[in-house]
Amino acid sequence: MKLKQALEEIGLSKIEVEAYLTLLKTAGAQPASILANRMGINRTTAYKALINLSKLGLATKTMKHGIICFFTEDPEDTLKSLIEDRSAILKEVNTTILAALPSLIVGEEGSLHLPKIRYYEGIDGIKQVYEAVLKEGVDYYRYGDITKIYGTLGDFVEDYIKRRNKMGITAHAIMPYHKRNEELYKKDSNELRKALYIPYDLFPIEGEVRIFGNKVAILSLKQDSPISVIIESEVVARMFKSIFMLTWGDYTKRTFKL
Repeated sequence: MKLKQALEEIGLSKIEVEAYLTLLKTAGAQPASILANRMGINRTTAYKALINLSKLGLATKTMKHGIICFFTEDPEDTLKSLIEDRSAILKEVNTTILAALPSLIVGEEGSLHLPKIRYYEGIDGIKQVYEAVLKEGVDYYRYGDITKIYGTLGDFVEDYIKRRNKMGITAHAIMPYHKRNEELYKKDSNELRKALYIPYDLFPIEGEVRIFGNKVAILSLKQDSPISVIIESEVVARMFKSIFMLTWGDYTKRTFKL
């Protein structure tokens, strides 16, 4: 990391960095006009930067022949002091934020009943939803036509399934049955997928619904305008899962000639 970048990292602006380095190269106390000229900027901008440096302890303000002038002390002392102060502040900020995280996630009393909704557009948005399922890391439940999923996401699906299998996540799926895709359905046991197939004419689903953890994802798989929404809510997730299990239990009792 270069010196200028390092100085910016501890809180100095680009102008303040230039002013500080100019001060270090300047002998004695000098007015803002002289320093501004050496920096190639106007006096007002230089003066504001020098005042801020003095507040940080990196510059000292003094009067010389009735003119406000600036000089800098030994950087080994002033910079070390500033870095220590910044480190202490960052440590306190880190402690405060970590302590507050539970309340930030839960929200104010009663807000648990208000769902969080995230909206995504395009193929990349659909992929983000799939990545969110893996991040959740639990078995999930979904409605959807696997042929349309492959048609929209292509090779990404194979990669996703491999990663899901490696994580040991089982997909429980209710899907429409297409006779032409029997070979695809035979992969279920190898891909940790427990599937219930319903004749396509009874279940011509165009999109997909995924229920994972306390979230429900609703996806439109149209290749020209795919969109997706994630609803984060315990109440909504339980409701969708109940509907899924009701459908699953009802149809497993029926016999179809598939």
